[in-house]
Amino acid sequence: MYNAVKVFFSYSYKDEVLRDELATHLSMMKRQGVIEAWHDREISAGSEWANAIDDNLNVADIILLLVSANFLASDYCYDKEMTRAMERHEHKEARVIPIILKPTDWNSAPFGKLQAFPKNAKPVTTWQDQDEAFLNVAQGIQRVVEDIAKSKPSSTVSGNTTAATSSPPATSGGLTDRQRRRLEQERDSLQQQYDLASTKLGRLRQAYAIETDVSTKWKLEVQIQEAQTEQNRLDRQLEKIEQKLL
Repeated sequence: MYNAVKVFFSYSYKDEVLRDELATHLSMMKRQGVIEAWHDREISAGSEWANAIDDNLNVADIILLLVSANFLASDYCYDKEMTRAMERHEHKEARVIPIILKPTDWNSAPFGKLQAFPKNAKPVTTWQDQDEAFLNVAQGIQRVVEDIAKSKPSSTVSGNTTAATSSPPATSGGLTDRQRRRLEQERDSLQQQYDLASTKLGRLRQAYAIETDVSTKWKLEVQIQEAQTEQNRLDRQLEKIEQKLL
């Protein structure tokens, strides 16, 4: 087993809805433990946000640049995060992947020489089906993740390889077939609920992005917070079940 590949999102807060959509499409790799995804909304209360961003940016294996006019216009995204990302890319410490969210003139940027996603660097928002665009992006990222994972050190503790390969995980040894089937059924049910919650959250955010009435936006904001709380609850439950099934 390989250590998870660390993925960092560099984006403008004005593109948060699109960032969340991309994160949703990467959720299967995250759930399988293949990647650890991080963005600034992960910063806990009381933390120094600039330090938290720097710390995660400096250890990321993959840095996703979510490119739009908003991104290019952001001093922090362009001058701080992108500049540091390209430094690490040039030193082969990380892989930088531009994700073209919206039409903008990005080819002359320092990352303009890099392969961008989706296919043919066609901006996500110009696709007839944005889910198809994000799927294309996720598949491209997965190929890079697989390439990086091959070179990452194994999480198996040195000197215990024989014991690790000859003995089943302790958690699996404690489950009967009946308990495992029950957990798998519970996981599948929770996954369906999670997918529905994700769809609902995406629609609410899209409605919020285009709504102009202040009172309606406030109501949508409350609904978004409630939907996000529900999604997080389901995510935690799924993670607990996955740990038991390992």
